[in-house]
Amino acid sequence: MSTMLKSEEYVNHLSSIEQNIVDHPAWHGRMSGLPAEKLLRGEKPYLYILRAGENEMDYYVTFVLPDLSIKHQPFVITLSPEGWYYENFNGGGPFTNASIDDVLHLIMHCDKGANTPKVLWK
Repeated sequence: MSTMLKSEEYVNHLSSIEQNIVDHPAWHGRMSGLPAEKLLRGEKPYLYILRAGENEMDYYVTFVLPDLSIKHQPFVITLSPEGWYYENFNGGGPFTNASIDDVLHLIMHCDKGANTPKVLWK
């Protein structure tokens, strides 16, 4: 019975972090790199968008660097019974109560509060 509960918790957690990302104001869905760059070109440093990657649980944060070039930082969300993790070059976690906002600055390698979402008006 406890294995079944852990499995259900795992699925619920997956839904929660995925939902947190797709409900984020910077979410732009399935957008390729070139349109993402055009959207951010000429903007201030650390303005960012979130977009879908090629596979399930793969994402990109595309953002403006201090030299005004554009970076496409891929990251993957993985889950364990301890919480969720992000993986890119370094990775972090497990996070149990953190939202994607709580860790985006780590993924982007910038100071907390330096990043600003580019909101897609719906």
